[in-house]
Amino acid sequence: MPQKTASVNLLKNNENGSLLENVEFTKVEKDSEIQLKNDGNGRFKKYILPGLLVFYSIIKEFKVGEPFLYKYHSENLNYTAEILNGEVYPYSAYSYLFAIIPIFLFTDILLYKPIMYIEILGQIFYRFTLSFTSSLFSQQLGQTMGGLVRASDLAFFSYIYGVLEKDQYKRFTSWTRAGTMAGRTGAYLFSQILILTHWSDYHTMNKMAFYIASTALLVCFFLPRIRWKTMVERIHQTKATTSISSSSQPKSYSEYVSYRIRRLHSHFKQIYSNPRIRKWSFYWAMTTCMSLQVSLYYQTLFGIVQIGDDTPLNGFADAGYTFVSVVLILIMNWYSINWDKWGELALVVISTLSAGFLVIFSQAQNAYPMYACYIAYEAFYQLMITISQ
Repeated sequence: MPQKTASVNLLKNNENGSLLENVEFTKVEKDSEIQLKNDGNGRFKKYILPGLLVFYSIIKEFKVGEPFLYKYHSENLNYTAEILNGEVYPYSAYSYLFAIIPIFLFTDILLYKPIMYIEILGQIFYRFTLSFTSSLFSQQLGQTMGGLVRASDLAFFSYIYGVLEKDQYKRFTSWTRAGTMAGRTGAYLFSQILILTHWSDYHTMNKMAFYIASTALLVCFFLPRIRWKTMVERIHQTKATTSISSSSQPKSYSEYVSYRIRRLHSHFKQIYSNPRIRKWSFYWAMTTCMSLQVSLYYQTLFGIVQIGDDTPLNGFADAGYTFVSVVLILIMNWYSINWDKWGELALVVISTLSAGFLVIFSQAQNAYPMYACYIAYEAFYQLMITISQ
């Protein structure tokens, strides 16, 4: 009854148009508030969030002193090459081996950011052991954290696919990968300048890296976390291809975790029944193993021919490969290439060239051809990882 009275009064007062105008104004005002909220969220997701992601990809890889790790261990901490190669550096490889599988399996379940925190906290711990400790055990523990950091790196690129829209995937995969390379390039050039000008030593550079990693932790904190409901919505969007009924969709985070665990086996069978995915996964695994071994021991090979050299150019070599990687990735992103057609040929050609570079690298007795081979090998590796991703 009150609703009918209100309607009559509305019609009566509408004769002069005043009440209707007020009602329309109120409606437009509410619609404007909703639109403003949507526009604000849209601007954040379109401009601010991608900017944060690119900045984070740069700062987390700004690892000052990294090209001179062997020099620091051998000259500042007085470790021999035999101890480093046999009792220190292998800890990084083995921790990576044991960490990569559980991190790969549980990154989605933990909604990405916890693994990103593991990466940054591990980096801080690793730099702390380098900067403020010197015992063999502490260096082994630091290398263990270094391997965990490397394994956790995949969470960031998985996070991109969870927090961005599908039409942004390709562009920001390339941009964040380029940001990663740009961060490394800047850190390596900065390290090399410090060495050439004698403005800093190896120990001070590692302390700088410790504080920069602490800053990256702060940036990571401000990145939005992904809610499990968002992932459920993505599942709902793909139910036509995955045969998921609405009644079986997760209704809580615990159900989401249970669902993810149940689906691991079926997803594994479904994904790896595709021969193209098997091919690229095998290639990814083999090239990553090779790159890990090269990154662990290339400085030892440099050190053999740099005995007595107070101004090694390792920073230029590392900056060179990252710069070339950025250029190749951006060129690849600029041109539309049919990798279904050309992917296998690119795999064969680049793998063959990379093998040749490693042979020359291992046999060279002068630092300069070693630098050139190292730059070419690592640049090709980064390019192919980006393509397969």
